[in-house]
Amino acid sequence: MLIFVSSMFLTMAFFLFVENKNHTLNLLNSLEAVMLSLLVFIYAFNSMTSFNSPSFLILLTFAACEAALGLSLLVSMLRLYGNDLISTFGSVNF
Repeated sequence: MLIFVSSMFLTMAFFLFVENKNHTLNLLNSLEAVMLSLLVFIYAFNSMTSFNSPSFLILLTFAACEAALGLSLLVSMLRLYGNDLISTFGSVNF
């Protein structure tokens, strides 16, 4: 059951990843959802089959590296194209 749920979540997250090509933050969030669903899928598969492979730890390492690279990319894009105006975040103008 857990494998089915994680595979459905993986499919939905992958379609969101493909759909959000223009929005960087949504793209990074959907990529994190793909990695999270892959981690749950591998954990469920390893616990069902009692096959102890290091693939869970390897994927967890890749997920951490991907998150760090995504955050650095987001900060770099904000430095290049962004500004420090508070009104751009949708706050109330006085």
